[in-house]
Amino acid sequence: MSEAGLISPKLEDYLEVIFNLMAENRVARVRDIAREMGVQMPSVTGALKHLAEHGLVNYRPYEYVTLTTAGVRIARGMIRRHDILKRFLVEILRLPDEVAERDACGMEHALSEESLDRLMEFLESDDGKKEEPSL
Repeated sequence: MSEAGLISPKLEDYLEVIFNLMAENRVARVRDIAREMGVQMPSVTGALKHLAEHGLVNYRPYEYVTLTTAGVRIARGMIRRHDILKRFLVEILRLPDEVAERDACGMEHALSEESLDRLMEFLESDDGKKEEPSL
């Protein structure tokens, strides 16, 4: 759970999807969220109610969904984690993009801030810029 146990990894995924939809369309609709998440609309509705109870989304039935300031903060943090992990998997481990994408999605919820910071330091260091990893 994120934010001291506030929400589950699945709900963090909802925030990321809403953030990305808002970046594209300025708002998100339940059916668009369902499509992106690969779930049915009633599942989205339940998740949105939970996120709204925690002050992370603005949601009312039959209206657009937007993120609150707190929701944006969490979504940006998750996107940052995802991007750092994917970059490591592609650039250092040389995994195919689709494998790196899938693995980054799974790893982003479990990695501590300390590990993430160290990974970022590594990527920005000379060690992270080697042509071929030494095995």
